Amino acid sequence: MPGGDRAGGQEAGRPFRSAGWGMRMKRKLLVLVKAVPLEAGEVAMNSDFCIARDRISHQLNLADMAALEAAFRLRGEGTVTVLTMAAESARDVLAELLARGADRAVMVSDSQMAGADTYATAAVLAAAIRKMGFFDLILCGRRTMDGETGQVPGEVAAALGLGCITNASSLEAESEHFSCTRILEQGIVRLAVQVPAVVSFCEYAYPLRLPGLRARKVSVGKKVEILTAADLGLEPCKCGLSGSRTKVMRVAQLEKGLRKGPKETNVTIGAEKILSMIREKGHV
Repeated sequence: MPGGDRAGGQEAGRPFRSAGWGMRMKRKLLVLVKAVPLEAGEVAMNSDFCIARDRISHQLNLADMAALEAAFRLRGEGTVTVLTMAAESARDVLAELLARGADRAVMVSDSQMAGADTYATAAVLAAAIRKMGFFDLILCGRRTMDGETGQVPGEVAAALGLGCITNASSLEAESEHFSCTRILEQGIVRLAVQVPAVVSFCEYAYPLRLPGLRARKVSVGKKVEILTAADLGLEPCKCGLSGSRTKVMRVAQLEKGLRKGPKETNVTIGAEKILSMIREKGHV
């Protein structure tokens, strides 16, 4: 986090362990994941400009793969739980994660939650986390391939009163804390992470392992657990479009050929040409 070398926190009354618990080998790790469209070409919008997710094929979000693999490497004798808010059609994605080694898979699925923006999504995930209980670390991808906002990790952390580290490229367990490498525009920074905390990972930080034969056999007896708004004690006005702070008013698809003009590989010359064009149009 900017301005310091430690991150983490705990708000009174929040269902999280004290910092010392996280260093045990029996860690409880939670990974937030999202099922995103498999092919951009098959994405369709409904009347309120939300993706019609029940009509498409899904894949696991790229950055979430890194978060899940990090959890597997840190698990030790503990557990890894995956959590998502999604339509029923995304169940197979969670089932695949059980085959890859997750101990538990939970999906919040309710028609009332359709069309949620990042604020409403984070509120639902936070409510689910409170219901599920104690976790030493909450890991997730830094952004999703279909939204690209990067807002949910910080919003979940704020809702739970936890510290949040974004853009992580590595996370290791030390004797008294976790050590994290965070990517910044100016370079990288090493942080000592006190648990509980939320950590979001960059794409490709850790390649996600393939499901092995043993893991597939173990996963046969596991089921994806489903939670609804009623299970979480959430009112309809707090979910989906009703609970969102933002609303999509228009969607446009860019056509090929909009970017025209000569190409310039020299940054300095290119900047001068752009400035000259701006001056010619009288904007400077």
